[in-house]
Amino acid sequence: QLPIKHTLTQPLYTKQTFCSFLSCKNGVKCSLSPVLPALYLGQKVFLSTDGFETSLLPLTIPSELETPNASVSAAAFVKKDQLVMVINGQVYLYFFIAGEEEWLPVQGIDSLVTELSNTHCCYPGQDPACQDTSLTIFAYETGHSASESNIFLSEDGGYMFTALKLSPELQGVLLGVYNFVSLSQTGHISLGFHLKSTGGPDVRGIQNPFLWGFTILWTKDTLLISTNNGLLVEPVTAQTKAFSRTSPPFPGDGLCHVATSNTEIAVLTRDQRLFHGSLDMVSTTIVQVRERNSSEKGLCNAVLMFDKVGMLTILSPEPTNNSWAYNFQKCTLNMQLLLMELWPPLQDCPVEILKGHFHNKIHYIDMHQKLNFSATFVPKPGTGAFPMVTVSNPHALGFQAYITEDGYTYDGNTKYSLHMQMLQQCFSGMAEPHFSDTFLSGGMSVLTVDIPNKGPSCIDMHPLSALINVGCPPTKHIKVFKNTTACSKGLFNQGTLQDNFTYTISHNLYDPHFLATPQLGQSDLEVLYEYNELGCPLLLYYDTPWLPILELWENDAFVEYVAADFVVFEVNGMYNYDYLLTAAEANCISQPQNWTALMQKQDSPNPYTAWSRMNYESCKNHDGPKLVSPSAKYQILGQNEKNRIVFSHYNGFYIFKAIVVDKLYSYCELSATVSVYVTGHFSSVHNSITIMMI
Repeated sequence: QLPIKHTLTQPLYTKQTFCSFLSCKNGVKCSLSPVLPALYLGQKVFLSTDGFETSLLPLTIPSELETPNASVSAAAFVKKDQLVMVINGQVYLYFFIAGEEEWLPVQGIDSLVTELSNTHCCYPGQDPACQDTSLTIFAYETGHSASESNIFLSEDGGYMFTALKLSPELQGVLLGVYNFVSLSQTGHISLGFHLKSTGGPDVRGIQNPFLWGFTILWTKDTLLISTNNGLLVEPVTAQTKAFSRTSPPFPGDGLCHVATSNTEIAVLTRDQRLFHGSLDMVSTTIVQVRERNSSEKGLCNAVLMFDKVGMLTILSPEPTNNSWAYNFQKCTLNMQLLLMELWPPLQDCPVEILKGHFHNKIHYIDMHQKLNFSATFVPKPGTGAFPMVTVSNPHALGFQAYITEDGYTYDGNTKYSLHMQMLQQCFSGMAEPHFSDTFLSGGMSVLTVDIPNKGPSCIDMHPLSALINVGCPPTKHIKVFKNTTACSKGLFNQGTLQDNFTYTISHNLYDPHFLATPQLGQSDLEVLYEYNELGCPLLLYYDTPWLPILELWENDAFVEYVAADFVVFEVNGMYNYDYLLTAAEANCISQPQNWTALMQKQDSPNPYTAWSRMNYESCKNHDGPKLVSPSAKYQILGQNEKNRIVFSHYNGFYIFKAIVVDKLYSYCELSATVSVYVTGHFSSVHNSITIMMI
């Protein structure tokens, strides 16, 4: 279905005022930078791409899609130029590129919904898992039984949704659904946690874009925080000159707006009191930094946003006199100055230095690997402040840590080093077998180093964090080693192979279904040689058994020769080659897998997906199927095995795909394509291959 673009439009509005921000761009840390897209939702809806610096017309939707009473109940950024919105219970994608806009109704949602949720991963780099985090979107309706609620999931950025059902054993009324990426879980909240509001069960949630595990939940009367992806939820302490309170109702006639940055939280109440605090991994306290002002009216039509560390802006739209456009009034507050003016003064930040080179980066732990990090910290004398290390997903990631003294600062204060080793939990030996995730899947976890109970005065002393992907490094790949090529021996030259070179495979040497079965009545197959992908072919002799030598590379650096089980197939379906060993000769104790059996299990046979590390079973496993055909050819190869590929009496090209299937070698789906030219067979019979140029 094509996006819809019309001129007749209906204005959008929301029943409650809030602001939605795209919190990162291209994976680069940016907090809530004013140069990023932002959506204001109030009595009018505005989309700004310049931080509300210029006048804006209210956002509208084509009249063919919605009635004049177009109410937006939820919105979420998918990408920097793509939004998903719920309007009158229907879900739409909205695209805005270079001044052009397009609307697209989503597919797969067959009932009305009211809410959306997704989250963003704001670590720098080109990690696919991090970049695709925002593509996972939940659409749902609140206020019904959790087990009977309509929940829909999209994993492609909102184009297509599928229905989800929660366990029938879940109790309570559904209030929210969240994607806890760094816990590798989907979470939901239902009535409980003292989430009680006189205005109804309307719960708003904010997730930290650095996936630290911080989740803010709030209603009109309640402000809660979780530091561990919802596993534990506690009230935020609100502190004024008169009292300190953690239980509802919230001071100031209830909450109007809540905003967070990477490390800060700000709250605006209905009677215009302003609270501020630092997100803390143990206990978060917000203090009142601005008194109520009876002269300020309508601040609940305003929203809060952090421009940068310690700088908070209160934003509200103002109509212009002679046009339909609106200007935005901004009031920017320096939170550090406001905190310094408080009396009695706040406790000083208990730490002077907290730094580490691993901070704000994505790191990878592949199979059986470990990572070593260190951090430097200097506590203020007499505070006893020391850092705490946490991981958001202990099922996937374990760690060991210790502290050593590391000299003194210029002021004479003791400097310490925190040493940490990250390792896969399933191989750590520190957890029960049922606790760790399966080693096949890996997972993401966020490492956080922070000072617990550091208080609201540590505005610029941010936690150290890193995203640890227990999985495949995106730059890891394999190549097939070529010691001698047909070009180096003068059989071919590069120019010939590059110039639309083709060769023909006889009809009786290939099976297009890859089942090694002769196909009657089929024609010869003409193949265009893809030189840019294949290069010069490896030169082999038909009477010499061949073992492909696989090289592991990361970025452009050679790492090692691959000592793992792998399989190969000929990409054009050629089957005039065999394997040296039988199952018995390979010392199998169970029946080995083979290409034909695995392909026949597929609805649509495909050799590229039929055999992988996810379904590979070694024949050296006692729990495997009984060895009933010891004479069957053994089709698994390995650097430390004696098995080889043997060729028939034939001269010509083969193009092989090699796939590493060893479960314990790497999380990566490692594969490589190599062309070989087999020669050395002399016969009076014409070989079934024709080489030609076109």
